Amino acid sequence: MSETSHKPLTASEIGCLWLTYISNSMLRCVYIYGLQHNKDEDIHPLLQGAYEKTGQDMETIRTIFEAENIPIPVGFTEQDVNTKANALFDDTFFLDYLNKVGKISNTQYATFQSISTRSDIRAFFVQCLLSASRLYDQTTETMLEKGLLIRPPHISPPQQVDFVDRKQYKHGFSLVSDKRPLNVIEISHLYTNVETNLLGIMICTGFGQTAKSQKVRNYMLRGKDIAKKHVQLFGEKLVNSDIQAPMTWDAAVRQSTDPPFSDKLMMFHINVLIQASIGRYGVAAGSSIRNDLAGMYTRLSAEIAAYAEDGAEILIENEWLEEPPRAADRDKIIKKKS
Repeated sequence: MSETSHKPLTASEIGCLWLTYISNSMLRCVYIYGLQHNKDEDIHPLLQGAYEKTGQDMETIRTIFEAENIPIPVGFTEQDVNTKANALFDDTFFLDYLNKVGKISNTQYATFQSISTRSDIRAFFVQCLLSASRLYDQTTETMLEKGLLIRPPHISPPQQVDFVDRKQYKHGFSLVSDKRPLNVIEISHLYTNVETNLLGIMICTGFGQTAKSQKVRNYMLRGKDIAKKHVQLFGEKLVNSDIQAPMTWDAAVRQSTDPPFSDKLMMFHINVLIQASIGRYGVAAGSSIRNDLAGMYTRLSAEIAAYAEDGAEILIENEWLEEPPRAADRDKIIKKKS
């Protein structure tokens, strides 16, 4: 072990490890449920590998926290999953789910590694990043082989290199002139956000069917409606530039009302998806030159942020929201001593 690994963890490192532990404990519940119901011989080993990896990473973090005298998060346990519940999703759902987990984790772990300084923590997140990339590659190949992958759209190859030479290039709200066609960067963000919202629709549908609390069911229904609206808006932007929008995956949700997961886990899962969406929308807004797109992403980010705030209220109300480690309240300590 290098000398730097003996240094105390920074706040960023504690936060990244804490969030990874909590998220992996949730994913572990989803994977073990999927393993119980998945019948596809190609998908089963992918689920098994992801399940084992989450356990290994949790054990690594547990060892680090114990060495630093940091409390181990509670996260999610076998009490939050019912493997005997009826099948809620088709096998294809779990393949698409693993694919999106790999894609989202690639971005997350790259960020975690870049804000870590201790050598063992950086090495851990590099290893997590490699595993996430491998998961994405394996699931993408499997989806291609099964004819399930929704490929990004094609455009006609450009004939020459051009430079922007007019202010109208940014116009998207103009009532007089025509909007310019989408460029490839804008297309890629719209496509990705349609794709991930389609998964969100499926998850909200399944969770809404099986949640025990009426408030949670209503929350999932609202999330489904928001995701559907966002899919429609993004799809319209693509279609208006003669680009085909991705197809729907709704058929992967079955009609079961038997709850496989606790309401606590389902609420936390949606919260994680919202955080990822806000991050993607922010990147998309910054990368989109056409001003109607930037304005749309900003407006939709505010909408899902408000949705997330309402979800946090449900989590707090039910004492489901585990608090991350926080800095000491120095003013409180000073007042207490005096």
